[in-house]
Amino acid sequence: MRIRSQLTYIPISISYEPKAQAEHHAELGQPERMDLNNNLSAKIKNPLAHVPHNELIADVEQFAKDNNLVEMTPLLIRGAFVAKDPPAFESVEGITEPEKEAIRNEVLHKWRQPKALYFTIILCSIGAAVQGWDQTGSNGANLSFPCAFNISDAEAGCNNIPGSNPDYQKNQWLVGLINAAPYIASSFLGCWMSDPLNNYFGRRGTIFFSAAFCCLSVIGSGLTQSWVELFITRILLGIGMGAKASTVPIFCAENAPAAVRGGLVMCWVCS
Repeated sequence: MRIRSQLTYIPISISYEPKAQAEHHAELGQPERMDLNNNLSAKIKNPLAHVPHNELIADVEQFAKDNNLVEMTPLLIRGAFVAKDPPAFESVEGITEPEKEAIRNEVLHKWRQPKALYFTIILCSIGAAVQGWDQTGSNGANLSFPCAFNISDAEAGCNNIPGSNPDYQKNQWLVGLINAAPYIASSFLGCWMSDPLNNYFGRRGTIFFSAAFCCLSVIGSGLTQSWVELFITRILLGIGMGAKASTVPIFCAENAPAAVRGGLVMCWVCS
């Protein structure tokens, strides 16, 4: 059983104190509070290291209650104490032998991970492959849609008669705009929408949203009857591409242990 991944979202209480106040607390023997705004080194310290025992349990219990994970509260508490002092994980009260073995494997056998993890990463990698297919399909359509929609960007036109297409310069802009539509929508809409989508629907909900856009917009592109319709469907495709590219790698990283995170997340790029 792996408990590391449960630690990511445990809320913790960190106060943002000036340096003088932190020194005052130290003189009184109180736990150090890290100033994450002004102390750059504090950002790489363990934020749970100085959280009192009872306060940490209360934070975990509140987190479990807020997220309907009450039945997993004991597991989350053990995970929090492992994160609080990783080298002493074997002394955590209530930790089981299978859990100890899983934690040891993360260090001694970093690629010995559950099959479900690798299955998740492979599925996420398909998201990158789909993005490549979408781009390839859009590029391939360049060979036919300008003539099909009477916006040929060649001076000789579709009939290959010199001077027969006086609008070719304007059409070059139109064809370029249609080709750029997915990337315009991705950068100006899809990527920016990923934050509220993740906030309201979570990672998997956002991936489903983006997959629906990527699937339906491609089908729509094949049924379009004018360049305007093709432009609109490619805008919708870009929304899906942007939300997907902003979410899938993060989802992979959150699932993967730190020791193998880089290699597994690279599957997005390799696909």
